[in-house]
Amino acid sequence: MNEEHEFNIRQIQRALRILHKNGEDIPIVYEDGIFGEETERAVIAFRAQNGLSANGTVDYETWVLLMERANEFIRKNAEPFPIFPYVSDEEDSVLPDEEGKAIWFLQAMLIAIAERYSGIDGVVLNGINDEATRNAIKYIHRCEADENCDGALTRRTWNSVARLFNAI
Repeated sequence: MNEEHEFNIRQIQRALRILHKNGEDIPIVYEDGIFGEETERAVIAFRAQNGLSANGTVDYETWVLLMERANEFIRKNAEPFPIFPYVSDEEDSVLPDEEGKAIWFLQAMLIAIAERYSGIDGVVLNGINDEATRNAIKYIHRCEADENCDGALTRRTWNSVARLFNAI
């Protein structure tokens, strides 16, 4: 370690470990907070692979490059962020033949559901609670033994479709 800069050893080890786990030819490192032989070997390998002199020193240039490389793998392999698209504050219900932002999301879910299950046909992304969308809504309600559905997008409809969507 270079004494000019105080770098967190666990962060160095975590970054080296991330690179190792993602196929880089770097020896495995355990996060123990000790800059021992294991960590030094991994730093030597990392520096050599990145055109730096093959020594076990973590200077500023090495630190920045190591953090950048590890963060690339983290961003690339991160779990997608979930979204919560129901716009209940703007639309409590979208009636037949009305347009609405929530209908776009509902139609996208219905199209995905239709790829897996029969009974939902002809839904297209147009943001309008058109006949095909209403028929799909009614079909899902009938499957839930709810015959009292007029095809409107309500919170109950949204929840039914979202549960089915999440199941696929």
